[in-house]
Amino acid sequence: MADDEPMNVELLHAYLIADYDIIPAYNGSDALELVAKEKPDLVLLDVMMPGLNGYEVCERIKRSSETQFIPVVMVTALSSREDRLRGIQSQADDFLTKPVDRLELKMRVMSLLQIKSLHDKVIFERDQAQNYLDIAGVMILVLDRDQKVTLVNKRAADILGCEEADIVGINWFDTFVPEPFRHDAKQHYFKALNSEKGSLQYYEGPLVSKDGKEKIVSWYSKSVKDKHGDHIGVLSSGEDITRRKRTEESLRSRTVAIESSVDGIAILDTEGKFAYLNEAYARTWGYSSPHELIGRSWQVLYDEPEIMKLKKELVSELADRGVWRGEAVGLKNQGISFFHEISLTRFDNGYICVVRDMTCRKEAEKQLREYADNLKYSNDLKDLFIDIMGHDLMNPAGVAKGFTGMLLQAETDHDKARKLRIIDDNISRLINMIESTSRFARLEDIDDLDFRNMDLGVILHDVADSFGTQLAEKNMTLDIKVDGHYPSKVNPIVEGVFANYISNAIKYGHSNSNIMIDIGDLDGEWKINVRDSGDGIPDAAKELVFDRFKRLAQKKKGVKGTGIGLAIVKRIVDLHGGRVGVEDSPAGKGSVFWATFKKA
Repeated sequence: MADDEPMNVELLHAYLIADYDIIPAYNGSDALELVAKEKPDLVLLDVMMPGLNGYEVCERIKRSSETQFIPVVMVTALSSREDRLRGIQSQADDFLTKPVDRLELKMRVMSLLQIKSLHDKVIFERDQAQNYLDIAGVMILVLDRDQKVTLVNKRAADILGCEEADIVGINWFDTFVPEPFRHDAKQHYFKALNSEKGSLQYYEGPLVSKDGKEKIVSWYSKSVKDKHGDHIGVLSSGEDITRRKRTEESLRSRTVAIESSVDGIAILDTEGKFAYLNEAYARTWGYSSPHELIGRSWQVLYDEPEIMKLKKELVSELADRGVWRGEAVGLKNQGISFFHEISLTRFDNGYICVVRDMTCRKEAEKQLREYADNLKYSNDLKDLFIDIMGHDLMNPAGVAKGFTGMLLQAETDHDKARKLRIIDDNISRLINMIESTSRFARLEDIDDLDFRNMDLGVILHDVADSFGTQLAEKNMTLDIKVDGHYPSKVNPIVEGVFANYISNAIKYGHSNSNIMIDIGDLDGEWKINVRDSGDGIPDAAKELVFDRFKRLAQKKKGVKGTGIGLAIVKRIVDLHGGRVGVEDSPAGKGSVFWATFKKA
């Protein structure tokens, strides 16, 4: 929030602090710097400020590609029609007149944040979809009805030697297809665009990359329709087959190379009868020798429906372009059907046929689809479990916090009020941990974490204060040798690291003993050490204690746990780019559990 009057900032801070983290600014320039640095979820702007006014700040926020979707609410004493029109011109998302009603402010903020959350989700899903396209092993592009590129993936950009931004918006055929082949390429495009059934269309032809090199690409294309069923473009998947095509051409005069090929290669005469085939071709179809097929028609390798299908697809393509490539289901000599790829190339005295068995690949694709379905189901179950867990834990915590608040308001005894505040603080921390844990369980990588500049010493002291009762029960003392300033860019879930370490030190330590905590300086890192007085950990087990669900074989009597605590510690620290470990205590008894975090 930005306002040159500190009392106004303090008032809005009081209205919103219970639900949000507030970043104050007292002039327009500071507000712009904080928006660029912190990337807040929403900005509250006063209009009349020294230097840059609220309208100018809003316009600059909306001009930046990094901040243009952050909601901006103008909060001002100005209320004329002209002032509101000026706010609309600066692209403000809402307009509140001072004095601001608390409930109205909260409802406006909540509504705008919900809209931004939905927008962020759409952007994330769009970027994910683009990532999936970029990791594809084939070229993918979409052409509109004007034959201009509207979408292209990284693989296509790499093959063409261009940046993606340089390809989108240009005419595909005029730019990348050599002039002698543009007619055929456009015919393929229009055939796919106008296909009523949306069937796949196949085509092979050359492209010219940015450096002038010619590449031969095989294309599978189909029409793209809008929600009304109108054809609005063509989606094409292309594979660079330059090397394969060059190989096919050289095979005409290199019988030795053909014989050594792992692919099945055959030469058919103009009537479709085998004039030559290599050993691999015969083996592909289950024949012990190529001579068993010499002089026979290719049709003996397929059943009648497949023959009709192939004739329909390849005859016209071979007549027009001299090449055809596709997939088919053939019959081995033993009558067993199998999937295979076919590449047919016409030459003066017949055709060259290249065949590759796809049975294993098809089975792998099927297994991969089943695995993906099972993985999605498992992830859905996990998310459901997390939601149920959060709901069931949050309900009693919320009830406890509500009644604790009521007791605090009515309590006049200072000692009882102090104890109630301790209870209330810990319930708040519990609620925060439940929310953080639910979010944490869905984290995929470091990009999903919101890092802030925080003092590790302050966090340590706050976490340690919550263990007073457990320490008293075992008559243990907690010696925290942390007095300085230890800035680090972390997420609040880092509390879980310290809480787990201290909790384990109490569980496994001996009564009437001491727990020591200190922070060491390792140049670019802070190293947090928690030393206990337990029985220690054998060297062979030190590498296992941070594995999920691993606990030492000799459990301490009376100590309960799931064994997941230290695994959570390791995951949190890993996401922060740090390290974890355990060592023998230099005092000779107990262990020292440590973790490192990068300095801010």
